[in-house]
Amino acid sequence: MPSGVMSAAVLNALGKPLEIEARPRPVPAPGQALIRVRAAGLCHTDLHLADGSALTPPLPLVLGHEIAGEVAEVGDGAACRVGDRVLAYYYQGCGHCGWCAEGSENLCPDPAAKVGFDSDGGLCEYYLAHAGSLVRIADTVPFDEAAVLGCSGTTAVRVVRSVARTAPGERLVVIGAGGVGLAVVQVAVADGAHVIAVDPHAPSREQARRYGAHTVIDPSADDPVAAVRAATGAGGCDVVVDTVGNEHTPGQAVRMTGTRGRVVLVGYTGRPAQLDVLDVVVRETELRGSVGATLADARTAMEMAAAGLLRGCVEARYPLAQVNEALTRLATGDVVGRLVVTP
Repeated sequence: MPSGVMSAAVLNALGKPLEIEARPRPVPAPGQALIRVRAAGLCHTDLHLADGSALTPPLPLVLGHEIAGEVAEVGDGAACRVGDRVLAYYYQGCGHCGWCAEGSENLCPDPAAKVGFDSDGGLCEYYLAHAGSLVRIADTVPFDEAAVLGCSGTTAVRVVRSVARTAPGERLVVIGAGGVGLAVVQVAVADGAHVIAVDPHAPSREQARRYGAHTVIDPSADDPVAAVRAATGAGGCDVVVDTVGNEHTPGQAVRMTGTRGRVVLVGYTGRPAQLDVLDVVVRETELRGSVGATLADARTAMEMAAAGLLRGCVEARYPLAQVNEALTRLATGDVVGRLVVTP
């Protein structure tokens, strides 16, 4: 490919395969950095964006919000150097609102960019980043693991510590042992929680056990609510993190908790969920949502990865030219952790 040109996987129409296109290689302006993408993780959110089922992105769009690579060029004033190994945090807040002021860029009502959602992401050879959004990756952490932790790991840090406020010794159930669920298992275990993982996919349950889950439950073989109750006693669990969000799991999550338990909803499908309000009322259940993560969470995730407390679970790697094959496989649900594209 000629100098100054790069390849990118572009979503040009909802429900259609991504198209590999030649695009001009970006040039960093002041405060920006050009990242040579070494790994871009694929998330179920990418499937929602690609088919428009739960999110409707602007088109054309380069998907990919899990981005890790090396700094290739820097603009004036960028606080990084060529060759730095970096994770690209995917929110860029407005910088002026109260949420940004408190470091909750993920809640900014008017963000400058949500990378891979409303502005071009990392399914390309070079990604143009706001230098302030870059987080250093330790030399001991592989690019592919860092990339998937850029979403799954950061989300888990926020859910376990800031939203669920999990304390050592508490009983935490995670519904869904996909990329985010496996990261939740690891963060919760690192923080001293007793963890139960619920997933119908046997290899994912076994991975959750390897990451420290004390109990694993197959909801296709047993009533998940009854199984959790049996594992935790009549009092139920303290926290449930629902990374699935289908028609049934929010209601199941509420019934798994004991009195004043906390339920955190992370996953979603775009379809209505069944939830008995009486279950919430009589238990005084605390029901919260959790969206994305903050820049501080991204730094914490990379620190935990460097310390060996958090691993990015990568089942397979695909070249950019095979991105549609990877997305098709991801949609089957038969993946342990994440798939990664290596441009």
